[in-house]
Amino acid sequence: MAYSELDKSLIRHFVGYGAIFLQAEPRLDNAIIATQSQADGGGRPDSNTENYIKSLLYGSAAQAGSPVTLGPTAQSTTFAMPATVGLLAIEQQCAQLWSIAFVTSADGQDAVIDVARGIAILRKEGRRLCHGLARMLGMRGVRADIFAQSPVIKDDDPFSYSDLEHWRRGP
Repeated sequence: MAYSELDKSLIRHFVGYGAIFLQAEPRLDNAIIATQSQADGGGRPDSNTENYIKSLLYGSAAQAGSPVTLGPTAQSTTFAMPATVGLLAIEQQCAQLWSIAFVTSADGQDAVIDVARGIAILRKEGRRLCHGLARMLGMRGVRADIFAQSPVIKDDDPFSYSDLEHWRRGP
């Protein structure tokens, strides 16, 4: 199934592009369309790439009992699909931690909540998934790190130069 406008907006959000880039920078939207199946006007033979990108955004549910066969070209190979958390859930969990940010113990017991460490772990996982999303779209990295404590925007072209040039120039 083709990407909805919400899917495309979330992809832009997590790789650091605003809606203005639809006209100013069409390569991202072209890359999004290219990951759709050929039946939906994309460049992939089936919807596996699109499904993977959607699982990065929304997460995936654990398949109980029966394993999942991926795509029409999986050649009778069966894959077990574990539950995975998505970028939306990570962003939501970061926001929920603010409600307990100043709690140091629960009911006078010894339980201590380490909110700073929790947010740091969630941000790290969010960055990992955002970079995975960027790689699936042919980008060398995200344009803006939305999981940073302060905005980190890289205005150099995330679609340009090869890995060799990247290693020569540094991050």
